[in-house]
Amino acid sequence: MLLEAASRSLSVLALAEEADLAVLRDEYDPAPAPRPASKTAPSLPPAPPVPPPAGPKPGR
Repeated sequence: MLLEAASRSLSVLALAEEADLAVLRDEYDPAPAPRPASKTAPSLPPAPPVPPPAGPKPGR
């Protein structure tokens, strides 16, 4: 009976230690870097360049 109680105590202590470590990690470890946004929808292609005006320039 004594061994069973000791085993339960150790199990409880192990769970408490894991919980403490999880709390400490949440508090002190830096947040993970954000992942780059994945392109789910295709974006529009870039606008074509504006062509130079054709023909003679208007006179003054």
